[in-house]
Amino acid sequence: MRFLLHLKNTGMSMVQLQQYVLLRSQGDNTIAERLELLMQTRENFLQQQARLQHHLQILNNKIDWYQQRQQGLLSEQVSFAEYLQQLGHNL
Repeated sequence: MRFLLHLKNTGMSMVQLQQYVLLRSQGDNTIAERLELLMQTRENFLQQQARLQHHLQILNNKIDWYQQRQQGLLSEQVSFAEYLQQLGHNL
């Protein structure tokens, strides 16, 4: 049961969870199907994690931009978009 909660927390849908449970109840002859389902779940999770990491990086950049502006380390003329470009990011 704990494993199913882990799967749910990775973003696996209820339909996929039900499919996994059904396949598991059918025994070892469904290992290949379960493996494929788990591998797809991992791939989806890693893609979501990368998107979240990117959003966090932009948030951190915005915080840094404000702090540098507040401390007078960055000209008021430098927009956030320009600041991101200087860092090698694109919005």
